[in-house]
Amino acid sequence: MKNVSIVIKDREKLSVVGLNGAGKTTFIKLLTRLYEPTEGEVLLNGVNIREYDYKEYMKLLSVVFQDFKLMAFSIKENIALNSYETSKDEDIEKTLKEAGLEKDILKLPKGVNTHIYKTFEEDGIEFSGGQSQKIAISRALYKDAPIVVLDEPTAALDPIAEFEVYSKFKEIVGEKTAIYISHRLSSCKLCDRIAVFHNGEIIELGTHEELIKEQGSQYESMYMAQSQYYV
Repeated sequence: MKNVSIVIKDREKLSVVGLNGAGKTTFIKLLTRLYEPTEGEVLLNGVNIREYDYKEYMKLLSVVFQDFKLMAFSIKENIALNSYETSKDEDIEKTLKEAGLEKDILKLPKGVNTHIYKTFEEDGIEFSGGQSQKIAISRALYKDAPIVVLDEPTAALDPIAEFEVYSKFKEIVGEKTAIYISHRLSSCKLCDRIAVFHNGEIIELGTHEELIKEQGSQYESMYMAQSQYYV
């Protein structure tokens, strides 16, 4: 990353796009304190994020990375995590519904108490890639943090299904600040601004309407190449 300077406003929906290796995930990992900047700083309300208590800072973020993991426990435990013992089934079911997975889960004999994988339970379920991603999204929704980050969590979905997830997610996120990363650009129209990364830098920044008008720009080229998939 180099020469990156951007202010993300409270409640803003920002889409981060770019080709492979452009720096999108590095940008997110800096925001989420998985990486520490070697120069410059990341500020939250004008304060360097290093000055915040780490655990308290983590409470502000609900993140779904592209390499998310599900554990060989129940669906409920995978979503509620540390608050599993005090969580209510109806709250878990609500987040599954918001993620578009409610019908798949509730038709199972044990519902949200169904185990994932057969590691500890013979009747455990091996979910598809798309279903697993929706469980990971449900986990982020259940945490109910003020900042939501989605780092290509819908990569296993087809472009139309991805657009439907993002459309629904915009409603769910509501007044929260949200950052979306995707190789596909179906989320861009749903966001307030788009940051286009290339070689670790932001080379274009603006709304979909602004960037699509710039003929020959990287965003316009990427969008037009993928436009056959959009609804």
